[in-house]
Amino acid sequence: MNRRQFISSVSTVTLGAGAGMLSFPSFWGRPPIRWAMGVILWRGYAARRIPLQEVIQDMHDLGLDGVEYSPRKGELERNGLTRESFRDLLRKKKLAVSAHYWGAPFYDAGRKAEIVASFRETMESLKFYGSKNIVVGPGSRKAGDPAELIRKSAPLLNELGKMALDQGIQIGIHPHYNTFIEKPGEIDLAMELTDPRYVHLSPDTGHLAMGGGNVLEILRTYKDRLNYFHFKDVAGEVKRPNFGPNLRELGKGEVDLPAVMRLLKEIKFRGWINQEQDSTRLTPRESATQSIAYINAKLKPIYGR
Repeated sequence: MNRRQFISSVSTVTLGAGAGMLSFPSFWGRPPIRWAMGVILWRGYAARRIPLQEVIQDMHDLGLDGVEYSPRKGELERNGLTRESFRDLLRKKKLAVSAHYWGAPFYDAGRKAEIVASFRETMESLKFYGSKNIVVGPGSRKAGDPAELIRKSAPLLNELGKMALDQGIQIGIHPHYNTFIEKPGEIDLAMELTDPRYVHLSPDTGHLAMGGGNVLEILRTYKDRLNYFHFKDVAGEVKRPNFGPNLRELGKGEVDLPAVMRLLKEIKFRGWINQEQDSTRLTPRESATQSIAYINAKLKPIYGR
């Protein structure tokens, strides 16, 4: 099940499967910002199936610090890998797992035991890879009134967040177009009803914009709860449900990413930024190369070390 399929479903628990977070000091010699890319760009390439080994080699060649990798059932085996050999491959290529993406119908009290079990599996996988961030995706807007779904979800999110913190892990709500946490008011309500000790905000710049929000205003409002980022660039009017036509390589859309970087420097954010490109008109490597070139030329110099 890919992310779009998860968002369009209200009944399936989605298993998702890092390492930097706002409240943890950077290690000696480690830059305050670490850059990753999501496997989703390569997974979604329709022209051919790209082996994970090739994906990791591309990321290594691009000079990334990490990869956002959310394990799918049987994926490693189909690529001739085990968890151990994949972890060894990442170490060899000097790449860390930045985060796992995970979601569930948190509002459904009748499925609590199933959701908690799924969450424990995700935490175990994350710890295996030596990572600390779980990006929490909300469910579909089709599930009902967003405000009511948020109210029903908040208690379990708090419980999961405390469970994660006890294991040295952080969870962050990930507002996403087509989900019940999409618009500015929905983000405000989710932040109001969840405990800042346990539940953080893991925003995506593109989804904040597509949801009708002022990206900088939202980030500044919740600057103390930011723990992980997706950088995405988008352009044009979005027509539900498919936002694919609106996606752009970084620097080619309408999101003011340099302004975001200036804000992150101002608030002294330390952690992971994942360049998240769900799909592209190019090959995955071409798309990634363009976005990383923009990061290196335009974004990294703003924050510096």
